[in-house]
Amino acid sequence: MMQPLNPIAVELNELMKNLSPVVYSLFSDLGKRIYLPKGILRQSAEVQEKADSLNATRAIAIKDNQLMSLDVLRQLIPDLSVESAFAYPPILGNTELRTLWQAHIRKENPLLENIEFNLPVVTSGMTQGFSILADLFVNSGDKLILPDMIWGNYRLLFETKMGAEVSTYTFFNTVKKFNIDGFKRTLLEHTDEKLLILLNFPHNPTGYSITETEASEIVESIVDCADCGCNILVMVDDAYAGFWYDSEVMHESIFSKLVGCHPNVVPVKIDGATKEEYAWGLRVGFLTFAFKDQVMSGIEEKLSGIIRTNTSGAAQLSQSIILKAMKSSNYEEEKRKNYEILKTRAEKAKLIATNKKYAGLWEVYPSHAGYFICLNLRLSNAEKVRQALLHEYGIGTISLGERDLRIAYSCLEEDEIEEVISAIAQIVQSHKIEYSVNL
Repeated sequence: MMQPLNPIAVELNELMKNLSPVVYSLFSDLGKRIYLPKGILRQSAEVQEKADSLNATRAIAIKDNQLMSLDVLRQLIPDLSVESAFAYPPILGNTELRTLWQAHIRKENPLLENIEFNLPVVTSGMTQGFSILADLFVNSGDKLILPDMIWGNYRLLFETKMGAEVSTYTFFNTVKKFNIDGFKRTLLEHTDEKLLILLNFPHNPTGYSITETEASEIVESIVDCADCGCNILVMVDDAYAGFWYDSEVMHESIFSKLVGCHPNVVPVKIDGATKEEYAWGLRVGFLTFAFKDQVMSGIEEKLSGIIRTNTSGAAQLSQSIILKAMKSSNYEEEKRKNYEILKTRAEKAKLIATNKKYAGLWEVYPSHAGYFICLNLRLSNAEKVRQALLHEYGIGTISLGERDLRIAYSCLEEDEIEEVISAIAQIVQSHKIEYSVNL
């Protein structure tokens, strides 16, 4: 039997129900149950504000009025203070880093220049960001709209772990543009009061990115669905934001167009330092909403409860490193140089892969951005090609479905790209690996 709700959760739910019935209707059962207890963390925070003598609340060790630490650790990070390296972080993240990332989002998304949106919440990588959203909003049986070509972790997290029912649409139409008609049809098939949508541009695995027109059409489709009475959570996966190499596509997040598009539509942006700051292992991600302050306060209470039950917060050291880097005078120039390297690789991968001599072997999915290019093998099985590449050439690629092979040019030197693509062609031609559903 389900335990009765904690009085704090009841009070918070009533507040959310009054302030934003749409958000409340999107909450999962866990989202309605979760709260941040008035326990050690709240009491410690109160002490931080009001205690003017001694603080005997924190589970830390102090010596000579500063945190105890080990010299062997301090020597590894001499440029950071003991506090910024080893102290517990706030549950929702370092406030200065959150403020700086908010400014970063505004700068990279000009449509948000005069739009209010909340301080991003720091997560332990983008995957935890999705997991937090799943906890807060997803019940077993909820409908989630995804394209057929996706990052596999979506299904593992939302379908396998949370029990969402996934409906897919074909990502590309017949002319290899975003399949807006298929997307619309899939939305219209669902008449539920609640709907979850996940959008990912630049796209993993293909590197496809949308134009301004396509972005507007996607938003219009979502608005049409909301007009029918559906409450919609739109999760925007911006893992590869900023890595746009084609002037024809939109160089900002579709989140910008979704904010304020309809009262029944709740967009949330998931991004991070993972790719944008070339800091994959630091595991610093962000969740950004666009709510009025009172609503966001309620959301932050719920998020705090969820974060408290797993990591208690992203690593202080990782947050401090990202913060210090973003404040460095060399920050923008170093990012620009890395971007130019990746752009050159992207252009070379496209140039080589689309050479007419390979036209009979594969079709190259349109790629404008990100880290990847993806081949649709015409007569070959992608997994068999992948295995042959690995065992005969020592080359690693990723097979997706029956005929798609993903190449991450981001982790290849420029002069290695042709070697990989040439090897794929040799495998397909010399072995005549036929397309087969039986692996």
